[in-house]
Amino acid sequence: MKEKPHPDMSFEMEARASGFLCVAGVDEAGRGPLAGPVVAGAVILPVLAEELTGLNDSKQLTAAKRERLFLALLECEQAVCSVGVASVEEIDRFNILRATHLAMARAVEGLALRADFCLVDGLPVKGLPVPHRAIVKGDGRSLSIAAASVLAKVTRDRMMMEADASYPQYGFAKHKGYGTKAHWKLCGGMGPVRSIAARLRRFHKWNCPSLSRGKRDTAWLGMYGELAAASFLRAEGCVILRRNWRPVRGGELDIVCREGECLVFVEVKTRTGNGYGGARRAVNARKRALIRWGAAEWLRLLPEPVNSRYDVVEVLYREGMPPEFRHIRGAFGAKDLPAS
Repeated sequence: MKEKPHPDMSFEMEARASGFLCVAGVDEAGRGPLAGPVVAGAVILPVLAEELTGLNDSKQLTAAKRERLFLALLECEQAVCSVGVASVEEIDRFNILRATHLAMARAVEGLALRADFCLVDGLPVKGLPVPHRAIVKGDGRSLSIAAASVLAKVTRDRMMMEADASYPQYGFAKHKGYGTKAHWKLCGGMGPVRSIAARLRRFHKWNCPSLSRGKRDTAWLGMYGELAAASFLRAEGCVILRRNWRPVRGGELDIVCREGECLVFVEVKTRTGNGYGGARRAVNARKRALIRWGAAEWLRLLPEPVNSRYDVVEVLYREGMPPEFRHIRGAFGAKDLPAS
């Protein structure tokens, strides 16, 4: 039996030979399910890092391998990643194809490092902000597209796991919204598929997360902001060491990175609205104490003392537009007393 070829960087190298420096792979997850949003990933992958060995079309990987590669992508200093989402409402309003193109455009626009060319899985996409090449079965031929497929698939699966917590009667944790026999059976017992979509609208309003839409969307917005901030910091030359670090002894760190010889503990504040402001003030005494406790635990594990500082990255999210960033270096020091 002939072995399937593995994805490589040949398409990316061909695009760079044509004068395009930043080439992004783009793929989606969620066009086929009965319920849930469509999610697109965009990844700029200049070099295949060692930790990304085994990268392939997400459909060819086990869930455990997808999770490992997903985390490796987020932590890989060479990779720039972004996710775009089109909601259930947008799928109903436009159609699944147009919603997919919308999610892909949002993913490309959200990249911290601007792409000047895209490799897209499947057929041409309307509305991408940069030129692109469509590659049939591209997720099994291009490493950048394969990376985007993993990013989109794992992100969407996690969203459906969250949906399962709110709507356990539909079994989203098992089938992720796809039309399995069990899912169709549940649909038959609880009304037509479109009524399921209507019931999920409150949950899926996180297509473009909004702070006015409740605690669940706030959590999603925070996750989005941390992912965007990590890509932004990489583009600024920082090396990401860890995201969402919660040591056993207490404290919390959104991002730990290295800028030159300095170890940086970064607090991320994601906002919606028409402008910046207040990020430094939003990191109150209690929050500063938690960050310092986490930083102290990190520093305790190091073999020798290093220079360090505390930064804040403010992410401004506005619907339909790329995120904007404000990086406050040395936002606070070590002099404040921990909050009681």
